[in-house]
Amino acid sequence: MPTAQTILDTAEAQMRARGYNDVSYRNIADALGMKSASLHYHFASKTDLGIALVGRYAENFRAAYAAQTEDMGAPSDKLDVFIALHRQALAEQELICLCAVLGAERGSLPEALNSEVKSFFTGNIEILTQLFKSAHHRAPNRAAKASISALEGALIVAGVNSDMDVFDATAELVRAQIS
Repeated sequence: MPTAQTILDTAEAQMRARGYNDVSYRNIADALGMKSASLHYHFASKTDLGIALVGRYAENFRAAYAAQTEDMGAPSDKLDVFIALHRQALAEQELICLCAVLGAERGSLPEALNSEVKSFFTGNIEILTQLFKSAHHRAPNRAAKASISALEGALIVAGVNSDMDVFDATAELVRAQIS
């Protein structure tokens, strides 16, 4: 029987490619070669699966960011890491941010899942706000909100157009806020 982590890996790949509403327990189970009823052993409902998935995704993002910036002092270097973490999955796997996909579907998601997605973005705004504060930006919170919005939107547009230059051009504008 697949582990909870294997189920989450499969669900994440499918949801990042197709969205929450287009992925069912049957889709996930078929990909894992198991019965969909077996998924309920690990995740009682699709909402529970989604919440666990977003929680893990957020934790993995924050852990990767923390590990890669631990010995960095310059805000511009830390911003480069933040941007690279967003770019990586699109460049390597043609997948956009899980929370961007789920955020686009917010009107049809369970409130508990929307809350987890919001928490992901709030956490990233906090990271960026601290970066902009340490770079003495005149409006660090506004710059953080604009930056995360621009980067997440750029992932979507770059993915739709199969054009990484869309993301890279946006990343340059975000980087220009810290000079």
